Amino acid sequence: MVGLPLLLRFPPAMKVTTNRNCRVGLRDAAAVVAAALVGIASAVPIAARAQYPDTYTLGRGVLRMSFEPSYENWGYRFDTSGVAVPLGAHFSFDSTAGNLFPTMTPVERAIWSITGDSSLGTTAGAVRTTLDADVRRFPFNFRLGLLDNLTFTASIPIVTTRMQVDFAVDSSANVGWNQASAVSSAASSAIPQIVAVLGQLQAAANALEATVNGGGLDCPTGPQCDAARDLINRARALVTDLIALTGVDAAGTPASILPPFAPVSTSAAGEAIASAIQNISAEFHTLGATGVTGRLPLPAAVVSPDSIRTVLTETTAGFGYDAQPLEFAKYRQKLGDLELGLRFGLLQGRSLRAVLSTTVRLPTGVRDAPDHYVDIGTGDKQTDVEASIEVAYEPGSAVGLAVAASYNLQLGDRLVRRVAPPHQPIALAAAEQLVSRNLGDVLSLAAFPTVRLNQAFRAYGAIQYYRKGPDTYSGPDYSPPGLPTVSAADLGLETAMRSLSIGAGVHFRSTGREGISLPAEAGIHYSAAYQGSGGFTPKTNSVTFYLRLFRRLFGGTPRETPPAQTEPVSE
Repeated sequence: MVGLPLLLRFPPAMKVTTNRNCRVGLRDAAAVVAAALVGIASAVPIAARAQYPDTYTLGRGVLRMSFEPSYENWGYRFDTSGVAVPLGAHFSFDSTAGNLFPTMTPVERAIWSITGDSSLGTTAGAVRTTLDADVRRFPFNFRLGLLDNLTFTASIPIVTTRMQVDFAVDSSANVGWNQASAVSSAASSAIPQIVAVLGQLQAAANALEATVNGGGLDCPTGPQCDAARDLINRARALVTDLIALTGVDAAGTPASILPPFAPVSTSAAGEAIASAIQNISAEFHTLGATGVTGRLPLPAAVVSPDSIRTVLTETTAGFGYDAQPLEFAKYRQKLGDLELGLRFGLLQGRSLRAVLSTTVRLPTGVRDAPDHYVDIGTGDKQTDVEASIEVAYEPGSAVGLAVAASYNLQLGDRLVRRVAPPHQPIALAAAEQLVSRNLGDVLSLAAFPTVRLNQAFRAYGAIQYYRKGPDTYSGPDYSPPGLPTVSAADLGLETAMRSLSIGAGVHFRSTGREGISLPAEAGIHYSAAYQGSGGFTPKTNSVTFYLRLFRRLFGGTPRETPPAQTEPVSE
């Protein structure tokens, strides 16, 4: 299943005439479904897990081939308190700095330390990100009756995923490109200027320290000596802060990962930094040491709104993200997680039917890419084992009830992830680690009250409860530059999911007469999640269509089905 994110998974016609109350054949049902598909399937899902239970067995030698395209869409998610929030909330900020780019956090801290003013901030502009995700599944499903009450199943899903991204940045930035980065045209001249300022501060501190150690001023106990010692400590702290601000050390060596931005010289933060350097230089002069004669180079112009894209995608400037841009992401059609299973007909009466089934989901899909922050994979690409039961009670009256329950055991796997907490979605390339993952197990419960419209058609409502346990991760921790260490276990935060969905649909099933007992089946199911919690539980809308064709391969000639009987007849 998904986390943010997020995520989907995908003979000749036999004329079968129903009873005299419903003159609809297989060709007619196919035409109805095909017409619907033309209008909707091109915009259409994850297969709706709660579609009407299939409680029939095939009988020995019967092959069922079905096409069941589905469409699932979501633009909101349920947070930990159950409130529906926009899917792009983690990529939207009134002021963009360390909240989006972790490498800007040391810069902000350095500014506060240099100026002594925690109200001074940096921003690359206000960001508004709208995300709208959908998954379109086109599974080709096959079932073969091995015995009258035992059926083999297989599903080959072809999946297309899409993330529509509307990424807008305003012009309120007060930062420019880091002067030491390759993106800045002034890098060749800026780095020597940075080194000069750092060197002069260190030299002044060293010279004053030599005076103090030599008993100059009124050392070792006079007030000037205390002031000199304090100045030495503040000057060395300033050197440390300027290295964090610029990403360049006293030897002129840029850090392996550079902060992308610095405050422009005319901004409040830029002027406060220049003033702090001048003030500490003046204090050195007062105590007889040479101060700072150079000026710290800060960018003159603010970055443009497309700078965030550059930070993510630039591979030569040393920003360290090496990622795909936040923009429209669509896969070509690819294989999802293939499924194999068995179904056992526990009860197959006229009014009460029950089927037990087990499914193995194989790791054949495509995972979301670690370097694409809004990507959606076509599958989990790990093995699941699922057990389920489906029961239908359809007495002779117009109303009935069907229920379904399943438990999906998701087995562990190993994969590459960018190790970062869920509320820091933009992670550095260096954070990519091989981790062990165990996705949370899934419980699903659903009920379907039905109304029989005639012998072939049933309309139904649906309510489904979905619960996924938290994912667990283990592996190497990651220590971002200037930031606390992040544990691989943080990848599992807020991955538990709870949701309640409601839906409705129409199910068509005709059973033949005149010596033909193979049915015709088609239908449509819609559901929408209206309640949930967990943090990253998608608020989904889904539509599923299905058209099922039957052919007897072996096992003899079927008996004629009595007109009033709606379930298949086994040999």
